[in-house]
Amino acid sequence: MFRRLILEHWMSLFTLVAFSTALSIYLTCAWRALRMPREQRERFARLPLADDETTQRKS
Repeated sequence: MFRRLILEHWMSLFTLVAFSTALSIYLTCAWRALRMPREQRERFARLPLADDETTQRKS
């Protein structure tokens, strides 16, 4: 099936650019998370993930 596809050499550039973009976004997010100050991490850890009202209805 894939033998019928006509792929030019320059078309691999799109794949490389897409992968590089995704990798750079992931690494940037990971770097910022690792370099976050302790106070900010603790503040994020205390954030509520659900409303009390929503939690009570499910119980």
